[in-house]
Amino acid sequence: MSTLFPVLFSALTPIALTSVYVALRAWLPGGRQGNLHMSALFGAAMWLAMMSSVHHGQFTIADMRGAILVLAFLFGGPIPAVVALAVGVVTRTWIGGPSAPIGVAVLATIFVGIFFLARWRTRLAPEPGAVSARALATMGAWASLNQGIALWVAKVHGPLLVAMPLSQFCVTMIAGGMLILIQQKTNLGRKLNEQEDLVRTLLVRDRASGLLNRTGFWLELDGALRRLSGTDDKIVVLLISIRRLHNVSVTLGPRLSESLLTEAARRLDAVVKNPALARFDDGTFGLFVMADRLDETVALVDKVFAAFRRPFHSHGHDLHLSLNIGISSSSGDRDSIETLISHGNQALARSVMLGENRLQVYDEHIVVQAVRPMKLEVELRRAVETGSELLLRYQPKVHLDTGKLHGVEALCNWDSPALGKVAPDEFIAVAETSGLIVPLGDWVLRETCRQLVEWRRLGFAPPVTSVNLSAKQLLDDDFPERSLRCVLGHDLDPSQIEFELTESSVMTDPILSINVLNRIKALGFPLSLDDFGSGASNIGHLKALPFDCIKIDKSVIDDLGASDDAEIVCKAIYGLGRAMHLDMVAEGIETEAQRNQLREIGFTLGQGFYFSPALSADELAAGWLARGYRSQDAESAL
Repeated sequence: MSTLFPVLFSALTPIALTSVYVALRAWLPGGRQGNLHMSALFGAAMWLAMMSSVHHGQFTIADMRGAILVLAFLFGGPIPAVVALAVGVVTRTWIGGPSAPIGVAVLATIFVGIFFLARWRTRLAPEPGAVSARALATMGAWASLNQGIALWVAKVHGPLLVAMPLSQFCVTMIAGGMLILIQQKTNLGRKLNEQEDLVRTLLVRDRASGLLNRTGFWLELDGALRRLSGTDDKIVVLLISIRRLHNVSVTLGPRLSESLLTEAARRLDAVVKNPALARFDDGTFGLFVMADRLDETVALVDKVFAAFRRPFHSHGHDLHLSLNIGISSSSGDRDSIETLISHGNQALARSVMLGENRLQVYDEHIVVQAVRPMKLEVELRRAVETGSELLLRYQPKVHLDTGKLHGVEALCNWDSPALGKVAPDEFIAVAETSGLIVPLGDWVLRETCRQLVEWRRLGFAPPVTSVNLSAKQLLDDDFPERSLRCVLGHDLDPSQIEFELTESSVMTDPILSINVLNRIKALGFPLSLDDFGSGASNIGHLKALPFDCIKIDKSVIDDLGASDDAEIVCKAIYGLGRAMHLDMVAEGIETEAQRNQLREIGFTLGQGFYFSPALSADELAAGWLARGYRSQDAESAL
């Protein structure tokens, strides 16, 4: 019983160490400062363990030196373990006695043993913040074995030879087990916090660029508006659209496009140096700044444009990207996030309409320009579905020598009850962007066929009628067969319908377009290349495309008589067309002089206001068709 109290006191040392360790770990940072405090803690614990050792006669029969070393190595690391070893050696030497060399030797062998156990058996090596029960048990057993050997060497026999090492092992397992449980709880809490941080980051950050995403931008902007509520300060929102990325993706692949976009985001971030910079989608970015004057924002915009004038170097390519920027600014407490973003989008849309590398600041005039395309799309969709508001007019193509009718071109007009008369250039552009161009083109073809049948019923020989094709119709694989079914369904011959299209519409997807054109030609439809000579014409393409006719663009005809170059171009086109055995129609003839000059060059067909504007079906029948363009059956009836 005389040794019971010292034994209990010695056993409580590692357990007390546990609570102090937990407090330090929660309070101290990692790194050097953490190692210093851990070293001091385990050194003090070693000193206390040595001073509270249990003696039997002249020999120290029990202390918790082994437990302290194991705990120091596993939960503190090599440096605190070395400090604990040094403190233990010095203290044991200072205590002295006949068993001092044995005590020092025990400390050394325990340390060397646990060091090499961790080195040779990697599964026992303590990982940062995660000590295994196997490592604790193995090293605790090693320390208890060394204590048992030391007791045997000191000639301590009987129950103490077993009880003392066993008690040290139990204390090691109890103290270490408590620390492991605390570690696991701490690690679980840390992982949960990391997961929460990750989820929060994913919600507000763009993974590819690391910038804010749309949600993060809205949260930041909302916070800024709340902070400025009641003040005179203004927030300016900039929406930036990077252009040409789609072309890069199509021509060089999506991987290069994504790499280019990431580099563009870095360059933009380096220029604006704004934590509120956000990436909304593939090529649109947004940011907001506090600015009292608009010229401060314009200066920032100038820096952005300047940065993007430099080429981007990616995968061996030098690529240039262009920008469009829309700006909106708060005008008081009434402004909301939705208002600022909406105004910025309207300004950006207007900037895109004006061309690349343009800046547009929001004003009320933009609202009208932004809303009109939406109204046009809604009304045009209704008009295409009903067909009641659309009307075809027909402009004659004539023989330049005789002035007689050769054929007509069907032109679509729209008289909307809600919007009034809408110019073809305006509603055709909306039809292209909204996808309505395909059903609109189908309506034009059906109405053309219906009108040809009607003229035939009235006794006129239906003229060859040209119908314009768009790029999207050429990308429709079913278009040739659908057109043939429409024509044959009206009891017409495909040769009576000529399809006109521009070279640029073919170049949207050359392989697919040429395949569709060859199928159209094989079904018996004539093909005409429109706007030839407008600046985008390519003779190589002309050779590969199955056209029967080329129409010389009005811009070439306009300069006839005023420029020798125009006459040279017309002669070159005529020579090319004749060599390729193509019919040629001169568009936009407006004067007698232009007609005569074209006849002298050799052209035989023309079209323009000099002969006639586009006419309604009844006007064309009463005028041009009535003047000698009747069918043989009608002539015999007369």
